[in-house]
Amino acid sequence: MEDAQIIDLFLARSETAISQTAIRYGRYLKTIAGNILPSAEDAEEVLNDVYLAAWDSIPPERPRMLKYYLSRITRNLCFKRIEYLSAEKRSGSAEVLLSELEDCIPDNRKNLEEALEARELGRSLNAFLAGLCREERKLFLSRYYYARTAQQLAEEYGCSPRQIKYRLEKLRGKLKHHLEKEGIPV
Repeated sequence: MEDAQIIDLFLARSETAISQTAIRYGRYLKTIAGNILPSAEDAEEVLNDVYLAAWDSIPPERPRMLKYYLSRITRNLCFKRIEYLSAEKRSGSAEVLLSELEDCIPDNRKNLEEALEARELGRSLNAFLAGLCREERKLFLSRYYYARTAQQLAEEYGCSPRQIKYRLEKLRGKLKHHLEKEGIPV
């Protein structure tokens, strides 16, 4: 079933929308959750929450690209789950991802001014990604959006994890330079 048809099912409040979403995107979303969360049980729980969140948000939302809309919901719920697990003195791989980027991206989101700065940061990140070649952009997003490990990326790119880590370090350096050039303090 195509995305537009699935969205129409959501808009019509048909429960078939959930099952069709699971059929079309279940494995994709489970992979994202599995890459971020420490256990398969947590990933499965988040996946169920994703379907509920989609049910609750469509309507009024009408996503242009259902796949990316669902992946954003998945990532957000995974990071909320990581916060919950961290509060319970457990750890998750999200902290590793964020720690790799902490030298490049400021963590300022406490008031309206900082929210506006965050929006500007988002624009700058998009410009940075647009300026990368396709392969570099794919590598960067695979690591920092889809939370794939250096080992997984090394297998995909046919090189060693060390080479992947080196390339990611270079990309983080480019990002830091780009943000500084844009006047965003890091």
